[in-house]
Amino acid sequence: MALLDGALLGIALATHPDDFPTALREYEHEMFDRTSRAARMSADMQELLMSPNAAQRMLAFFQPD
Repeated sequence: MALLDGALLGIALATHPDDFPTALREYEHEMFDRTSRAARMSADMQELLMSPNAAQRMLAFFQPD
């Protein structure tokens, strides 16, 4: 994600070379939309791994539906 973030920030800055606040605002809006799902998945996985029944939940996670 870091490489993509850098590329998209560069595009935003190139699109608005004289208006850094607008470029940053546009970049952040897209970035937060794009990364919110990954952040939620990470938080869910951390909760799963730290739960008292983590082994059983991890096994269930990898079972086909």
